[in-house]
Amino acid sequence: MAHPAERREPAPDVARGRAGSDPPLFAGQKVLIVDDDRRGAFALGSALSARGLTVLQAASGPDGVAALQHDPTIRAVLMDIAMPGLDGYATTARIRELDQPEPPAIIAVTFESSAADRAKALAAGMDEHVPKPVDVTRLLALLGELMKS
Repeated sequence: MAHPAERREPAPDVARGRAGSDPPLFAGQKVLIVDDDRRGAFALGSALSARGLTVLQAASGPDGVAALQHDPTIRAVLMDIAMPGLDGYATTARIRELDQPEPPAIIAVTFESSAADRAKALAAGMDEHVPKPVDVTRLLALLGELMKS
């Protein structure tokens, strides 16, 4: 038996969201990651899938627009800004032009992390801005807020 002074409560598991308020669990809601960095998109997608999200991926802006045209049930888009060809700002403009009954929330997920970068993303029609490396707990909470129906 451990001495009472040696007993400790288990540390909260921050990665699973047990510190403070839990990030919401998602029941199959769809999120599209538009990012030309496949490894980064895979890692982020894996973290989001573990919380119940259905994650789709597009490696370019045009592929992201096509995915949304094909599947209007996508609830949110995680948009990289610095992509070759059609960047995240131009891709967002094309997404906002689509005729969708419920347009998806668009979150800039980028290494461009200054206040000016955030302002530019919001001015371009994005709903929020999250810097890389991504704080998954914060992103999940944000997705929960933006995807409320």
